[in-house]
Amino acid sequence: MFVGWRVTGRRADGPQPAVVWAAIVIAAVLFGLGHLPALAQSVELTPALVARTVLLNAVAGVLFGWLYWRRSLEAAMVAHASFHVPLVVLSLVQVALL
Repeated sequence: MFVGWRVTGRRADGPQPAVVWAAIVIAAVLFGLGHLPALAQSVELTPALVARTVLLNAVAGVLFGWLYWRRSLEAAMVAHASFHVPLVVLSLVQVALL
């Protein structure tokens, strides 16, 4: 975001919303890509699985990025942690049933 803000040249007003949204989307895609190594440790990656993982995590990343922008880092962190709680519970139930 800082680079986009500097490139647009409007330093006194803060970054424009378009710059912030571009930074959020880029960070969200990187967030999604960052989940691939953990996935690769548990299953063999296929193109469909990679696309699903990146897309779903990027959607969540956009939400977390918006929370960071509009609320605070803490709000984004709590949302991220809260997102994982049901996933962990479902994983434990799945393991118990198998």
